Amino acid sequence: MDVEEYYCRLRKTFADVPEKESLFLSMDRICDILSCTRRNVQILLTKMIEKDYVEWKPGRGRGNLSQIIFLISYRDVVLGKVKGLVEKGRITEVWSMLETLQDSSVKSDIMAWLTELFGLKRDEGEKDILRFPFYRPVLRLDPAYVCRRTETHWIEQIFNTLVKYSQQDCKFHPQLAHYWETNDAKTSWTFFLRKGVRFHNGKLLTSRDVAYTFKRLLTNSPSEWITSMIKEIRETGKYSITFELKEPNVLFLHFLCTERSMIVPEMLDGTESEDIFERMPIGTGPFKMIQNNESMLVVEANEYYFDGCPHLDRIEMWVFPNYEDDHGIQFSQADEQLVYFEAQVMKTLSPSLRQVEQGSTILTLNVAKNNVLKDLKLRKAIHHGINRQQMINDLGGIRHEPSAGFTLADSAHLYVQAYDKEYAEELVKESSYNGETLTLYTYQMPANEQSAKWIKEACGSIGIAVEIVVLPIDELAVPAVVAQADMILTGEVLSIQPDISLIEMYMSKVSFVTNLQSLANQAYIREQIMLCLRNDNLDVRMQHLLSIQEELKRSYSMLFLYHSMQQVGHNQALQGISLNAWGKIDYKDVWLRK
Repeated sequence: MDVEEYYCRLRKTFADVPEKESLFLSMDRICDILSCTRRNVQILLTKMIEKDYVEWKPGRGRGNLSQIIFLISYRDVVLGKVKGLVEKGRITEVWSMLETLQDSSVKSDIMAWLTELFGLKRDEGEKDILRFPFYRPVLRLDPAYVCRRTETHWIEQIFNTLVKYSQQDCKFHPQLAHYWETNDAKTSWTFFLRKGVRFHNGKLLTSRDVAYTFKRLLTNSPSEWITSMIKEIRETGKYSITFELKEPNVLFLHFLCTERSMIVPEMLDGTESEDIFERMPIGTGPFKMIQNNESMLVVEANEYYFDGCPHLDRIEMWVFPNYEDDHGIQFSQADEQLVYFEAQVMKTLSPSLRQVEQGSTILTLNVAKNNVLKDLKLRKAIHHGINRQQMINDLGGIRHEPSAGFTLADSAHLYVQAYDKEYAEELVKESSYNGETLTLYTYQMPANEQSAKWIKEACGSIGIAVEIVVLPIDELAVPAVVAQADMILTGEVLSIQPDISLIEMYMSKVSFVTNLQSLANQAYIREQIMLCLRNDNLDVRMQHLLSIQEELKRSYSMLFLYHSMQQVGHNQALQGISLNAWGKIDYKDVWLRK
C-alpha cells in the first residue's frame, strides 16, 4: 500500500473528527490501526506530514498520548490519488481502486469527475480530443491476424488498402493506388501507387512495402488461401506493382479491400518486432498510434494524411471493464459524449444510432470429430432443444431477434420457432448418446459466456451434459484447439462486402465452421466458393453462399441463434457520425459543432 491508502485507513477510523481539530491517541493505537511496526508508522507519518495530510506532535515519553490533526478529507485524498493515476495513464489501477472502495458517496464523486472527462473536449490549444470508455484492451492490431470486429475497426483507422470499396455506389475507389488495370482473363493485375505517401514513422511508401505485405500474408496469415492464389508478385517500378494469379479471379479486387490487405511497412524483421508492431502498429491511415496498453489506447491525427487531415486531433479509448453495468457512470446530455453499447441496449444518450447487425451468433457442431455428434438425431435434438426467443428474453442485452441465416433477409419462421422440448428429448433417447459430456468452446466476451451458460442449461433440460470452455480468441483460433471442441459458440459480422466476409469465414484455416464439417460438406463448401470466385455477379455469388448455409442447416452442423443490435449513443453536437458495418464510428469524419 502507498501512503494515501494508509492515510485513508487512519482517516476512516476517525471519520467523526473534523479536519483541523486535534486528536490525542497513542502510537500503539496507530500501529494497531495501520497494522505496522512502530518504525514503519514513524516513516508513514513523516510522509503524511510532507504531503500536508497531517500535523503531528509526538507525546513525550513512552505511553504518553500524541497529537494528530487531519488536514485533508478522506474524499479529497482518494480523488487526488485517482487524478494522479489518470494523469499517468494508469486507468486500470483506477478501476481496481474503485472496486474496493466502500464509501458510496466518495465513489459517486469520483465517478462524476471521471464522467466529465469523457466526450469530445477542446483544449486550450484548440485541439479536439475525443475520449470514451471501452470494456477491454485492444492489443492485437496486426492486419495479418485480425479476427475481431473492434480490432478490425481500429485497423481501418490506422492503415489503408490499395483500393477501397464503397457501399454507397458499390464501386471501387482509389486509395493507396491511384490507378489499376487487369487483363481480360483477370489473371494479371497492376497497381500504380500514389507518390509522397508516408507511413506514420516517416518511411516513404513504395512498391516494396506492397510486395512485402502480401508475401508476409502468404506465410503468416490464417487467410493464406487468398494470397495462395498469387503466382508471382513483381515490383515493376518504385510506384507500380503487378500480381500474376494462378487462375482467373474476378474477386481479387474485392479481397484487396479487406482488412487483411492493409499495407504494412517493410520493417518487420523478427518475432520481437512483430510483437511490438501488433500492439503499436505503423500504417499510412488518418490516425497514428501513440499509446496502447492494458489501460488505454491513444491515437493522434496524421496531419499529412493523403486524403486530408482528420478533424479530431486525438482519440483516447479508456479501458473501463463493465462500464455499461456500472450505475455510477452517467453520461450527460450536456457533454459531447460518444458511448459504445457492447452488451446492453441503452437509452442514455439521444440521439442514438442503432442498426441490426448483418451477421449472426451461431453454434457449430463438430461432425469432423469421431464422437457422438456424428449422430444426426443428436444434432437435431440440440436444434429443437433451443428456444431462441426465450434465450433473447432471458438474457436481453444486445440480442435482438432469432436468426435463420447470416443476413437479415434470411427469414425462416419454421426454423427459429423449431423449439419442441418433448421432441428433442425423444431424439436424444433415439440417438446413440449415452450420457457423454460434450464440450462447448467459446471465446472471452461477456455475451458469449452468458449465452454459453444458457445453452448448457437448455441442453441439460433435454438430457445432454455440457461442459463450457472459455478461451482468449487467439487461443481458440488454433486448428488443434478447434478440433478438440464438440461445439463452438461464435458469431460472424458481415462487412460492407457480405459475400467476401462469408467466403473468408468458410475458407480461413482456423474456420470455426468449415473445420467442424464432414468431409462431404467441406468439399461442397470449396466447390461453391470456387464458383463464387469465377462470377462477377453479386447476386449469383450470394446464391452459392446461401446454398452452403442451407446445406449446413439441413445437416444440423451449424445452428443459427440470434441477430444482435448495434448501438452508439452520442450528443447532437457531434457531427459526421454514422455507423459502419462493425457498429463503430469512422473517426476521420467526426467533428464538433462549437
